[in-house]
Amino acid sequence: MVKTSDTKFIESVYQDISKNLEQQDFIKTLKKELNEQDIYHIKENIYNLDFWISKKFFRSITDNKILLKKDYSDFTILGIFSAIRETFFGFLIYLTYLRDKTNTKNININTELLIKLYIQDILNIDEYYHKKIIDIIDVIQADFNEIIKHWIEIDDNKDYLKI
Repeated sequence: MVKTSDTKFIESVYQDISKNLEQQDFIKTLKKELNEQDIYHIKENIYNLDFWISKKFFRSITDNKILLKKDYSDFTILGIFSAIRETFFGFLIYLTYLRDKTNTKNININTELLIKLYIQDILNIDEYYHKKIIDIIDVIQADFNEIIKHWIEIDDNKDYLKI
């Protein structure tokens, strides 16, 4: 992916976002506006786990036929996706931590309310879409459960997750 042309790279990175937008010139605009340094920084991000997790989230929205463009403008959708990119990995770490504590210490922690709060108050997505997005979050958390548990284990400051 990193070795491809800048045009192919941009298409590959942003196609999942573009599919959720009404305006079909999004990738064309990016190709025109992103400079060499921008592309370099984006390429640096593809080595990060949070990049791939958010990319999977964007793809899952399309795969699950969640049509945000019916109710939201492209700018609003880009804002939602920006919030996902910035917050979802940290949220997933905390969610995994809580679910792991539920299993290992026999503590009953219902994470459903936390997920709903994240969707409604952080992502600002209408309740109409909650069920499908909760399903996406659950699938992504299950898919990345092992690696995130290891991520938590190797952190030298485990107290940051305790509330």
